[in-house]
Amino acid sequence: MATAQQLSPQPAIQPHLVNNLEKKPLQIIPIKVGFMGEQGAGKTATAGLLAAALSKQYHGGAPIYVTDPELGWQFLDPVIFQKEGIKLVQLRVPTFAAMLKDLRAGEREGACVWAVELGKIWIEIIRTLQKAKPDSWGMDLRSMWDDFVAQFLNSKLHCLSLGRIQDVIEQVLTESGRVQSVKTGEGMKAGGQKNNFGYEPHLVIRMTLEQKPRVKKGKLFEEEGRMVHRAHIGKDRTWALNGRVFRWCDRPTYPDGTAYHAGDFKYVWNDLAPHFTAVQKTMAFVTLDATATSAELINDDGNSEYYAKRQQREVFSAEIKGCLDLFFAGQGREEKQLRIAVNDLLFNVKSKEAADALPLEKLERGLRILHAYEKIPAKKMDSPQAVLTEMGECIAEYDRGESEEWEIPF
Repeated sequence: MATAQQLSPQPAIQPHLVNNLEKKPLQIIPIKVGFMGEQGAGKTATAGLLAAALSKQYHGGAPIYVTDPELGWQFLDPVIFQKEGIKLVQLRVPTFAAMLKDLRAGEREGACVWAVELGKIWIEIIRTLQKAKPDSWGMDLRSMWDDFVAQFLNSKLHCLSLGRIQDVIEQVLTESGRVQSVKTGEGMKAGGQKNNFGYEPHLVIRMTLEQKPRVKKGKLFEEEGRMVHRAHIGKDRTWALNGRVFRWCDRPTYPDGTAYHAGDFKYVWNDLAPHFTAVQKTMAFVTLDATATSAELINDDGNSEYYAKRQQREVFSAEIKGCLDLFFAGQGREEKQLRIAVNDLLFNVKSKEAADALPLEKLERGLRILHAYEKIPAKKMDSPQAVLTEMGECIAEYDRGESEEWEIPF
């Protein structure tokens, strides 16, 4: 493990450097960082050290604004910010509306870093919308949160988001044809399951807490040593730190203790600086156009292309079920086995749920084959093999383009 003596300062881009071509001061491009982890994992302390480093090294000790419903940053003020001569403005109103005002206030009043603890704010906006619009709160939530994401990414301040960790669960299709809930990753408890805010920042740090063993007279005492904040870089869009793991709190001095000295933020900064440097090399402040829309995808009835396809899928699925119920509606063991065999022959899956998840063109093909089967005047229903043979003939006929097609609603 590195010690203070072994650490070497990372090359950094200072504000006074000039562009060789234009001979103008180099603009500091803001970084956008997300910290995720359980309670006590070191999110606030690490974010505070990063904020102090940015303020002191690149913005002349400019103020740091923080929207802090968790009420944790005041403990960092005397330990870090007062010793560094940095003004910490701690804003404590735990609402979504107040958070947006805080970000604008920081930009207007000369802050260089804005940080936000997102957990309670995410819960507050959900409860507010559920109470105001019980039947349609989800769409409004998604729209409002997307607007915040755009402000977060477009802000000229360095922006740090902090949030608790949660499992990301997705529905997957198993080999047996069943739909099963599976953990596919981890994300921040803010922004929703499908579009988790933890993935929006350019640098995402997963914090966990470790405890080093204590050794006394050659004997190892587990979980009695110093607490260590472990930082795993889950995503770095610059590729400078992807997959790296850092451990802090094993330094000779550390801000969580009483031995913090001015400049000790370097223990965290030296590890994270390559991301900052890589961002500066882009030489551009890129913003997200939050006003752009996809109005051309909306038809005259006000429905989107996605909505139309969803309707189409629902109609296909209902029609397919109706046809199967008409021909193979028995509840006995043999009838159920025949229905599964027909489903497998038509769609190469054995369950209705798996068939419903197929592409639209496959659903339409299966429905049209069932329509062709329906037109057979005297169906051979005396044995499962006779049914499957006749259904196979309808499939071959359709695939050759020889079957007469019924009109369907789309």
